[in-house]
Amino acid sequence: MIDIKLTHPTYKFVEESQADAIAYAFLDKNTMKKLPFKFPELEVDEIRAKVTYSGLCFTDHHYVSGESFPCKFPFCPGHEIVGVITHLGSAVKDFSIGDKVGFGTHRDYCGKCEMCQKGHDQLCQNKSIDLYTYGDKHFGGYATSIQHPAKCFFKLPEELPESKIPPLFCAGITVYNPLVKYSKAGQEVAVLGIGGLGHLAVKYAKALGYKVTAFTSSLDKEKFIKELGADRVLVTNPETLQQEAGKYDLIINTLPSMDNFVLYVYLTKPLGVFCQVGAPGLNVAGFNPIHLLFGNITLVGSNTGSTKDIKEMLEFSAKNNIVPLCEEFDFEDFPKAYDRLVNGKPIFRCVANLTKAGPKKN
Repeated sequence: MIDIKLTHPTYKFVEESQADAIAYAFLDKNTMKKLPFKFPELEVDEIRAKVTYSGLCFTDHHYVSGESFPCKFPFCPGHEIVGVITHLGSAVKDFSIGDKVGFGTHRDYCGKCEMCQKGHDQLCQNKSIDLYTYGDKHFGGYATSIQHPAKCFFKLPEELPESKIPPLFCAGITVYNPLVKYSKAGQEVAVLGIGGLGHLAVKYAKALGYKVTAFTSSLDKEKFIKELGADRVLVTNPETLQQEAGKYDLIINTLPSMDNFVLYVYLTKPLGVFCQVGAPGLNVAGFNPIHLLFGNITLVGSNTGSTKDIKEMLEFSAKNNIVPLCEEFDFEDFPKAYDRLVNGKPIFRCVANLTKAGPKKN
């Protein structure tokens, strides 16, 4: 039975037999529960899709826990989504019922502000836009169906396995974008941390023609990391970091911890780029910026990518057969998958299989 006191600004909670979809939603930061719900009426520019595979990202936990962002419950995260179109708004022209599609971190953009006009729609400045896929008003991919604006859906490349595609919409584009923007073939690239983000960064960097050095916590994974494409594998400790200082044109730092941050920055060559992609939560980096000044170092972050960037990333991934390593869970095991994400060390991304999940009708 549904708790009649449970409300949401967008969705109506109903008995399963009346539901359009079922969300694995958080009632508080420690409690997940299946909630059957109905969507609002489909807008003319929207798509509804049956979710087939949904990735779990640590940013989901940042929201649920309140570590970095305020969270209102009930809350259904998930921004690495693959599905099949079931409903089309009357104004949607570029998709058809039955198309296999993907959906990522951003659900809307205005197309008119300065950032949108410059091709950075993922940074839309229009405060009236619900920019992110999930939040106070919208459910994400921990649900059996999603309904969002058509302009943020993507057709899937047929060359890649559907179950491996979801993390490309967050982890993939997050590391692909700075690799393309801030380096070029033949240059020295260092990837710090070989986990969910880092293993994809190594794959993309190698396919782009860079000389790749991977920094990891232990050499136990050296053979495996070289198989991913790394030319060198080094242990991330202060001694090694000091020895490698000033050697790299581009640093991709996937590590959320701010320990040794100044030594990470020191890896960068003069005129090089240091890019932070690991979300640090509430951690704070404190360091003397003198190295930035005397080396003309550029310090940047990477917030996924625009719709154009994502289309390019999908094409590149298909051409080079780049997909993440994933652990797969059934829909019923979403709580187990979330616990694995937060408290375990998955190899390297968690993906839930929703192909057989959905409301049971009378």
